[in-house]
Amino acid sequence: MKITILGAALGISVGLAAAQTVRTQFDQEMDFKQYHTYQWREHPLIAKHPEVRQYTVGAQLVQSDVNENLMRRSYVPVEEKPDMFVTFFVTARGGQEVTSVPATSFYSGYYMWPYSWYAWSPTWFSGWETEVRNYVEGILILDFVDAKTNKLVWRAICKDKIDDMKNRHKNIQKTVEKALKKFPPKV
Repeated sequence: MKITILGAALGISVGLAAAQTVRTQFDQEMDFKQYHTYQWREHPLIAKHPEVRQYTVGAQLVQSDVNENLMRRSYVPVEEKPDMFVTFFVTARGGQEVTSVPATSFYSGYYMWPYSWYAWSPTWFSGWETEVRNYVEGILILDFVDAKTNKLVWRAICKDKIDDMKNRHKNIQKTVEKALKKFPPKV
């Protein structure tokens, strides 16, 4: 089932919306000043399950935006002997948002009140209106691994609802930018 979900997720090209949540985790003992070069490596889950290896436009956008961001900050991509490996994983899951609000009806007639000759009738509560909205939550996990020790040293987990696939490039760009603002971490 995980393989099916992964394949479907890679196939839809994740476009994360502007209000993403980004969490990072990192090795607090690591000296991040030692990292200057990087090399892309396939995510271990995809390596174990080659049948889900479906590189999509979304995956290419993630890699391109990460490259642009890192190179702008003087990290150099290399073919051999990198300081760190960069890998990512894209997935999605369905969800539902249920909202209930009071439904009202208004009676606007006159009526007699014991101590006044008329008054407006109040608004009357008449039940609840429930709305169910289905959505897709996109998830991007970006990992940096120390090339010497093969140990994960930094991870960004980015999540949000996918509302409009037409804006995926801008949304992926904003997601990567937001995640990499936290790299290298300030210990």
